[in-house]
Amino acid sequence: MKCWTCGAEAVGGDVCRECRSLQPLPAEADHWTVLGLPRRLALDRTDLETRFHELNRRFHPDYFRLRSPEEQAISLENSAAVNTAYRTLRDPIARAEYLLAREGLAAGSLGQAKPPADLFEEIMELQEARQELSGASPEAEPALRDRLEAARVGLEARRARTEADLAALFPRWDEADEAGRRHAMETMRGILATRAYLRTVLRDLNGTLGSEEGAG
Repeated sequence: MKCWTCGAEAVGGDVCRECRSLQPLPAEADHWTVLGLPRRLALDRTDLETRFHELNRRFHPDYFRLRSPEEQAISLENSAAVNTAYRTLRDPIARAEYLLAREGLAAGSLGQAKPPADLFEEIMELQEARQELSGASPEAEPALRDRLEAARVGLEARRARTEADLAALFPRWDEADEAGRRHAMETMRGILATRAYLRTVLRDLNGTLGSEEGAG
């Protein structure tokens, strides 16, 4: 890219060798590029942390408070891009969702999440039990609550399995050819849709039981 100040050849996110002006990050840079990482899903958390802290120091606005207003604005924009990239890539779920969105396969594009086929009857029974609990007698309430609590534990375990299944696909996507990556992303999208549905069910169930667990 060309330096915005002197027009010399420059590297995005670095300082110009000629005039020492801070350069903006490339507008089209994805989160991996912003952090100087290869475009992979399986990331080393320590390396990610190290890169984040290095770039956070490089672009910190305090270092540019005596520079031109243009450079101050660039430091703020670069710093914001680094923070956004880090927050996204450090979380495996957000990382997968970001990749799918970049590839035009956002999980939300499937429409409203539907119950997994193998859980459909259980979910329907849970809805009935929740309705019964709202009007249950004091004698019947403990048994209904125990039933719903047992279901909650099972659904939490199911949600944890979806997250493990998603993470297991990361090395496959990293190593696959284009066709293999496409297949892996379609599988990821299905897993994320199932997880989203389970989160909704758990949120409603926790609301019924007066519990904050499992809401994440």
